[in-house]
Amino acid sequence: MEINKDRKFNNEKKSLSNLIKGYSYSIQYITFISGFLLIAIGLIVALFLRDIQSTGIILIIVGAISLLISTIFNLSKLKKFLISSKGAYGANTLFILIGVIIISLIINSVIYVSNKNGITPSWFRSDLTASKEYDLSNQALNAIKNLNENLEIFLFLRNDSSKDALSIKRTEDLLSEFSRNSNDYELTFMHIDPDLDPNLSSSLNIEKYLSGRDLPVLVFRLEESQRLAHIVGGDPNESIDVFNEKDVISGMLISSQVKRKRVFFLSGHEERDINNIDRSSNSLGQAKITLERDNYDVSSITTDELSRIILNFSLSNELDLFPAAIIISDPSDDLLESEKNILKEYIALGGNIMMLLEPDSPKGYTEMLSGWGIISGEGTLVDRISYVAPNLEFLQIKDSNLQIPDHPITHNFDVIYFPGSKFIGMSLTNEEIPITEEGLPYVKAEPIAYTTISSWEEKSKEIIEFNNEDISGPLPVVLAVEVISEIKGNPKKEENGEYTMSKLLISGDTDFASNRFIFSAKNEDLFANSVNWLTSDVELISIRPKEKVFRELVLTKDERNFVRWSGWAFLPALSLSLGIYNWWRRR
Repeated sequence: MEINKDRKFNNEKKSLSNLIKGYSYSIQYITFISGFLLIAIGLIVALFLRDIQSTGIILIIVGAISLLISTIFNLSKLKKFLISSKGAYGANTLFILIGVIIISLIINSVIYVSNKNGITPSWFRSDLTASKEYDLSNQALNAIKNLNENLEIFLFLRNDSSKDALSIKRTEDLLSEFSRNSNDYELTFMHIDPDLDPNLSSSLNIEKYLSGRDLPVLVFRLEESQRLAHIVGGDPNESIDVFNEKDVISGMLISSQVKRKRVFFLSGHEERDINNIDRSSNSLGQAKITLERDNYDVSSITTDELSRIILNFSLSNELDLFPAAIIISDPSDDLLESEKNILKEYIALGGNIMMLLEPDSPKGYTEMLSGWGIISGEGTLVDRISYVAPNLEFLQIKDSNLQIPDHPITHNFDVIYFPGSKFIGMSLTNEEIPITEEGLPYVKAEPIAYTTISSWEEKSKEIIEFNNEDISGPLPVVLAVEVISEIKGNPKKEENGEYTMSKLLISGDTDFASNRFIFSAKNEDLFANSVNWLTSDVELISIRPKEKVFRELVLTKDERNFVRWSGWAFLPALSLSLGIYNWWRRR
């Protein structure tokens, strides 16, 4: 009897020991798993959630302690595991992982050392964004290519807040792209806090740009000539992108050119306002800014002022004051006969004109152009195939519809919008245009935008319907014209034996360049490239720099909560549950 009691006691003792041992193993396993989970969660928090970064560090420390404790209590098992086949396999995997990390570090070190300022080489980079917003535009590359000496760029911006720091980083990233693509001449940049380096600020003449506004400033300085250019940026409190490609290109152009070409908007006939920059208006303030960014000196001029400039030019042949181009933008009042003669004289001397008209523009402007065989429609163009719904008169000019011929102005264009236009064409065929003894035509006209075959000129303002009186398409909307004489004129040669060449750009629509529509599709490119073509700034004719595209993911409250909790809680909980289940099954 006593023997049975002893036996029963021993069995109970053994069962208790086994139970304690089982619980011990469970605690060790849980400690081990929780250590890994805490480290993983801590790393995520520390790297991606800056506001609670300290919490992430604490989690990492606690996780590391848990792993250390679990390892100490399982040293014997760890030794047995390492000398087993599974242990050898795990060790090999670990060595491979370490090898991959070491190779990655070596590759990154070589890339960093092989490039100045730690700039990654272009062959190692690929822009995967939809709009290729990190690749420089053709215009930027042309500006870099045309550098004729080393260029230093100084970013003056106080570093007083996190937004300032982000703006500095974004600007430096932008400037690094320019530096990366500079080959023949060095392009360097640095950030300067004006409060910490007042002497440099004074030597670069930035005080007047900082006073009262406290906005960032880019200073461009050519190394040899020491010519300076100042570009004022945006407010870091409104956007961290205080500078863009256009700003850098403008600074490069201003610093590298001694003289700026003058472009005038004709005034005195109720033309569009060039000082109003409200993006909801039909003014041309944004178009003016676009030209100024291309380093043009832009202002208004009357025909009387133009007449005086022409007179001085005729007497002195001084080109400094002679307009590189004159823009006539949707005038309401007609030209006087004397004004027509002044504009014709300007063209005869080699002047260039952009004429932006509307379906209801006064007839005197196209009557002036008739001397070169240019005509215009009397109604509004309608296109049943390519338009912006629901307005058939809102033309959508698309390359995919073969509506954009290849021309320096429109090279690589895909879409242009014309919110109401008349057609601009020629009264003569190419065979009917007279030529010089050398075989040069008096007038060479090239349409650079067409409507489709399903279009027509609608003269009625009430019913949009094609009838026999309407002119059917395709019809030209914009005409690029090179002239050396009027059709009935006599071409004149200059002292070098070449004919005086002038350029005309005639558009049946003005709204495409207005504040409301200039940033739609390639409208801004069309306007700017047209002026570049008129002024023979061929290096500027390219696709304009890209604006940053903001792609917003709009979620409802429930969707946002689902994303949040599925990422933060569900997946870690699922992993932990699977781990516990496997442990329990194998236990």
